[in-house]
Amino acid sequence: MCLVGPNGAGKTTLLKLVATLLRPSGGDAHVMGHSLLNDPDEIRKRTGLLTVRGFLYDDLSAAENLHFTMRMAGLKPGREVIARVLERIGLAEVADNRMRTFSTGMRKRLALGQLLVRPIEVALMDEPYSGLDSQGMRLVDEVVADFKAAGTTVLLASHQDGEAVREAEKTGILRKGHLEILPESEPLSRHLSVGGPAGAPEVD
Repeated sequence: MCLVGPNGAGKTTLLKLVATLLRPSGGDAHVMGHSLLNDPDEIRKRTGLLTVRGFLYDDLSAAENLHFTMRMAGLKPGREVIARVLERIGLAEVADNRMRTFSTGMRKRLALGQLLVRPIEVALMDEPYSGLDSQGMRLVDEVVADFKAAGTTVLLASHQDGEAVREAEKTGILRKGHLEILPESEPLSRHLSVGGPAGAPEVD
């Protein structure tokens, strides 16, 4: 599902709620049958969140960041898994470089790798195209396609036009806290700003 909406509509907040990084101020919701209020750990085990800035550590290398991600997920880090993911995201040659030396696009690629290094059932992606060149944007489209083929649910919030956005099975527009599912006949382009690698990401 693709989620669009103006700045301040609450897209980032909604994704963080689903990822259990924020606690609802009222009410409750269920993700894969688990309550946000009562079962956050169960939800956290099954979801991955890609944010605009990522959950990365400057003093760790690319490989070490993925190693840490696996450890935090309760998994035994494997060199082959990490190497395969680094190859997939185009960072194999800088696997041992400290993250502080990475460009914005490289950081986004590494953050994308954090979604790939462990099994998840729901992928939450906040502005995944921001900071990426055309090759990086194609990588996002390919990863989303792979998720869908594997049966992983993808909730993607973006103001930029990418293949994954255009081919979303459902599109929702968030306005003032209200979510409206768009009919298939309504073109998504009217709700997207002119985007691309230089487009500024929205911040909610």
